[in-house]
Amino acid sequence: MRDLFTIALIWSTVRLHALILAALGGLFSERSGIINIALEGKMLAGAFTAAAVTYAARFQTASWRGKSLGRLLAGMSAGIFIAAIYAIVCIRYKADQVVSGTAINILMFGLPAFFERALFLSSGSTRKSREIG
Repeated sequence: MRDLFTIALIWSTVRLHALILAALGGLFSERSGIINIALEGKMLAGAFTAAAVTYAARFQTASWRGKSLGRLLAGMSAGIFIAAIYAIVCIRYKADQVVSGTAINILMFGLPAFFERALFLSSGSTRKSREIG
Protein backbone atom coordinates (compact mmCIF):
# COMPACT_ATOMS: atom_id res chain seq x y z
CA MET A 1 0.00 0.00 0.00
CA ARG A 2 2.94 2.32 0.61
CA ASP A 3 4.06 2.03 -2.99
CA LEU A 4 0.67 3.10 -4.29
CA PHE A 5 1.11 6.85 -3.74
CA THR A 6 4.52 7.72 -5.12
CA ILE A 7 6.01 10.96 -6.37
CA ALA A 8 5.66 9.74 -9.97
CA LEU A 9 1.92 9.29 -9.47
CA ILE A 10 1.58 12.80 -8.05
CA TRP A 11 3.51 14.37 -10.95
CA SER A 12 1.53 12.45 -13.55
CA THR A 13 -1.66 13.65 -11.87
CA VAL A 14 -0.46 17.25 -12.05
CA ARG A 15 0.49 16.84 -15.72
CA LEU A 16 -2.89 15.38 -16.64
CA HIS A 17 -4.80 17.96 -14.60
CA ALA A 18 -5.18 20.34 -17.56
CA LEU A 19 -6.54 17.56 -19.76
CA ILE A 20 -8.99 16.56 -17.07
CA LEU A 21 -10.23 20.14 -16.73
CA ALA A 22 -10.66 20.41 -20.50
CA ALA A 23 -12.58 17.14 -20.52
CA LEU A 24 -14.85 18.43 -17.76
CA GLY A 25 -15.42 21.63 -19.73
CA GLY A 26 -16.35 19.57 -22.75
CA LEU A 27 -18.68 17.48 -20.61
CA PHE A 28 -20.52 20.50 -19.25
CA SER A 29 -20.80 22.15 -22.66
CA GLU A 30 -22.05 18.89 -24.15
CA ARG A 31 -24.67 18.60 -21.43
CA SER A 32 -25.87 22.14 -22.23
CA GLY A 33 -26.26 21.26 -25.92
CA ILE A 34 -23.12 22.85 -27.34
CA ILE A 35 -20.66 20.75 -29.31
CA ASN A 36 -17.40 22.34 -28.19
CA ILE A 37 -14.76 21.00 -30.54
CA ALA A 38 -12.52 24.04 -29.94
CA LEU A 39 -11.25 22.92 -26.51
CA GLU A 40 -7.78 22.04 -27.79
CA GLY A 41 -7.47 25.38 -29.57
CA LYS A 42 -8.36 27.22 -26.38
CA MET A 43 -5.76 25.24 -24.47
CA LEU A 44 -3.11 25.99 -27.09
CA ALA A 45 -3.94 29.71 -27.06
CA GLY A 46 -3.68 29.87 -23.28
CA ALA A 47 -0.47 27.86 -23.13
CA PHE A 48 1.28 29.87 -25.82
CA THR A 49 0.20 33.19 -24.33
CA ALA A 50 1.35 32.19 -20.85
CA ALA A 51 4.69 31.01 -22.25
CA ALA A 52 5.17 34.20 -24.29
CA VAL A 53 4.34 36.40 -21.29
CA THR A 54 6.74 34.38 -19.16
CA TYR A 55 9.49 34.83 -21.74
CA ALA A 56 8.83 38.56 -22.04
CA ALA A 57 8.55 39.06 -18.27
CA ARG A 58 11.96 37.62 -17.54
CA PHE A 59 13.56 40.58 -19.31
CA GLN A 60 11.34 43.18 -17.63
CA THR A 61 11.76 42.51 -13.91
CA ALA A 62 14.45 41.12 -11.70
CA SER A 63 12.04 38.90 -9.76
CA TRP A 64 10.11 37.40 -12.67
CA ARG A 65 9.70 34.02 -10.96
CA GLY A 66 7.37 35.38 -8.31
CA LYS A 67 4.92 36.91 -10.78
CA SER A 68 3.00 33.79 -11.75
CA LEU A 69 -0.44 35.37 -11.31
CA GLY A 70 0.09 37.65 -14.31
CA ARG A 71 1.10 34.73 -16.51
CA LEU A 72 -1.89 32.75 -15.32
CA LEU A 73 -4.24 35.64 -16.06
CA ALA A 74 -2.68 36.15 -19.49
CA GLY A 75 -3.21 32.50 -20.40
CA MET A 76 -6.76 32.56 -19.09
CA SER A 77 -7.57 35.74 -21.00
CA ALA A 78 -6.30 34.20 -24.24
CA GLY A 79 -8.55 31.19 -23.71
CA ILE A 80 -11.48 33.47 -22.93
CA PHE A 81 -10.78 35.50 -26.07
CA ILE A 82 -10.83 32.38 -28.26
CA ALA A 83 -14.00 31.20 -26.50
CA ALA A 84 -15.62 34.59 -27.19
CA ILE A 85 -14.72 34.33 -30.87
CA TYR A 86 -16.21 30.82 -30.94
CA ALA A 87 -19.37 32.04 -29.22
CA ILE A 88 -19.82 35.02 -31.56
CA VAL A 89 -19.34 32.88 -34.65
CA CYS A 90 -21.72 30.15 -33.43
CA ILE A 91 -24.42 32.27 -31.80
CA ARG A 92 -24.54 35.52 -33.74
CA TYR A 93 -23.63 34.27 -37.19
CA LYS A 94 -25.27 30.83 -36.71
CA ALA A 95 -22.26 28.90 -37.98
CA ASP A 96 -22.02 25.17 -37.49
CA GLN A 97 -20.39 24.38 -34.15
CA VAL A 98 -18.29 21.50 -35.40
CA VAL A 99 -16.97 23.38 -38.42
CA SER A 100 -16.12 26.56 -36.49
CA GLY A 101 -14.55 24.54 -33.66
CA THR A 102 -12.42 22.63 -36.13
CA ALA A 103 -11.40 25.91 -37.78
CA ILE A 104 -10.33 27.33 -34.41
CA ASN A 105 -8.31 24.18 -33.71
CA ILE A 106 -6.56 24.36 -37.07
CA LEU A 107 -5.92 28.08 -36.60
CA MET A 108 -4.47 27.56 -33.14
CA PHE A 109 -2.19 24.76 -34.34
CA GLY A 110 -0.53 27.14 -36.80
CA LEU A 111 -0.82 30.58 -35.21
CA PRO A 112 1.47 29.99 -32.19
CA ALA A 113 4.18 28.63 -34.48
CA PHE A 114 3.86 31.72 -36.67
CA PHE A 115 4.03 34.09 -33.70
CA GLU A 116 6.92 32.17 -32.21
CA ARG A 117 8.86 32.57 -35.43
CA ALA A 118 7.97 36.27 -35.73
CA LEU A 119 8.47 37.31 -32.11
CA PHE A 120 11.23 35.06 -30.83
CA LEU A 121 13.08 34.11 -34.05
CA SER A 122 12.60 30.44 -33.26
CA SER A 123 11.60 27.56 -35.47
CA GLY A 124 9.47 25.86 -32.83
CA SER A 125 11.78 22.88 -32.42
CA THR A 126 14.77 22.36 -30.21
CA ARG A 127 18.23 21.93 -31.58
CA LYS A 128 19.90 18.54 -31.61
CA SER A 129 22.33 17.82 -28.80
CA ARG A 130 25.39 17.87 -31.04
CA GLU A 131 24.46 21.34 -32.32
CA ILE A 132 24.17 22.80 -28.82
CA GLY A 133 27.82 22.31 -27.80
